[in-house]
Amino acid sequence: MTSGRFGFLTFPLTLAGMLLIASGCGGSSQGCTHCPPMEGTYGLALEPGTTPSSCEGVTVALPQGPLEVNRQGSELDATLDGMTLRGTLFQTYDFSLVGNSLGQPTDGGTGGPDSTILSGRYIPAIGDGGVPRLVGDWQGNFSSTTAGGARRCSVTRSFTAARQ
Repeated sequence: MTSGRFGFLTFPLTLAGMLLIASGCGGSSQGCTHCPPMEGTYGLALEPGTTPSSCEGVTVALPQGPLEVNRQGSELDATLDGMTLRGTLFQTYDFSLVGNSLGQPTDGGTGGPDSTILSGRYIPAIGDGGVPRLVGDWQGNFSSTTAGGARRCSVTRSFTAARQ
């Protein structure tokens, strides 16, 4: 017979553990110390897909690329369709890049994302003539303001990108 107290105690501990993992605590969150040469220009190709119904009434323009990546140690700076992204390259060759359009010049509301997240993995060139690639997921968060208020939606696509 249980009193139910255990369930109430484990929820906050589980939630705290998930927050620690998500915030980057632990061994896998450390940037690389012997980093691969990920810097360069990549041709970005998003997988085809449908726009979610939540985006109805919101102008959605998917990125065209290229993705320009600069690396200083494990720190990454990148640009994608004029948006500045910052992130980390990890020891596992995984990476994450995050950016938003706040404070960046706009070109008249072309439907570009308010924020972007790129997460994936760097794959080194294999053999003579091989080309380094990036594979992962792109997420764009969009919004549109109308007389009726603001509408928001999120679009996610898998991507591949070969160094040019």
